[in-house]
Amino acid sequence: MDGVKEYAGRVKSPLMQRPVVALLKKVSRTFFLSMNYLPREMRGAVCVAYLLARATDTVADARGVPEERRGALLTVMNEAVGGRLGSEELRGLAAELKEMRGVEHAGERELLACFDVCLAALNSLPDGVRSLARRVLGEIIEGQRWDIMWFRDHSHVADAEQTRLYCYRVAGCVGEFWTRLGLLELGDRFSGSASDELLRLGIRYGQGLQMVNIMRDLAEDAERGRCYLPEGARAETWLRMARQCVNEGLDYASKLRGWRVRFASGLPARLALKTLDAMNAAKHAGNRKVKISRGSVYCSCFSCLFAAVFGSRR
Repeated sequence: MDGVKEYAGRVKSPLMQRPVVALLKKVSRTFFLSMNYLPREMRGAVCVAYLLARATDTVADARGVPEERRGALLTVMNEAVGGRLGSEELRGLAAELKEMRGVEHAGERELLACFDVCLAALNSLPDGVRSLARRVLGEIIEGQRWDIMWFRDHSHVADAEQTRLYCYRVAGCVGEFWTRLGLLELGDRFSGSASDELLRLGIRYGQGLQMVNIMRDLAEDAERGRCYLPEGARAETWLRMARQCVNEGLDYASKLRGWRVRFASGLPARLALKTLDAMNAAKHAGNRKVKISRGSVYCSCFSCLFAAVFGSRR
């Protein structure tokens, strides 16, 4: 991932003295494929924002830590991301994250141990880019905190609007960030389409990806006593909605200029559609978790690359 190394030299961050490529591979899974092909101007900010968001998500999911403490930690992490924490408080936060219990994934433990240097990388970003990163991370953390607090007393979301708001906070805002960052860093080289339309599609795209996650994890979440759909909701309705939003993600990618940004933006949509197809083939409605094969991932990569280079939507 030469672009990350190149970015490392530019920001002079302690984070970039570590084996960043290995860390990203450990915690990012298929999203690493997208980040690897982003234009250089966008790549560093997306990598830093992703790592910080994954760190807060790790804290949110640390079941060995009481819910109240997880919520409080997310609040402090949000203050740190926003640049509102003193040096002594930052040292205390970093020390607690390094010693956090209940995190089984080795890559996630390593990531938490690097939280302070991830912050250093964030603070090394140019002002406008840093502001965008802080904004999206604030939204994501708010969604994570809501997740913890709401399901202490509820087993379902209140209504469809709450589902859509949650999907915006943890994923739709990423589509917005991606778009604003591309326009800021690349200008007309990012897209010639109207920014309002790009932002709308980007938000819908992110929401659709999160809907796919929700539908794929219905059974697993139910075992934990939670459901991100309203009580009595029909799974088929939300599967159709997810597919529609993800298809809008393909429309989004087709409006971008340059094969790198088209590939990086379009690949998650193609993988999500493969997942939806697998759900339908298995008549999946939350009974078992569907996972697409490595061969399907490679097939999606090739078809997405062909579309990105030759400008074909499909």
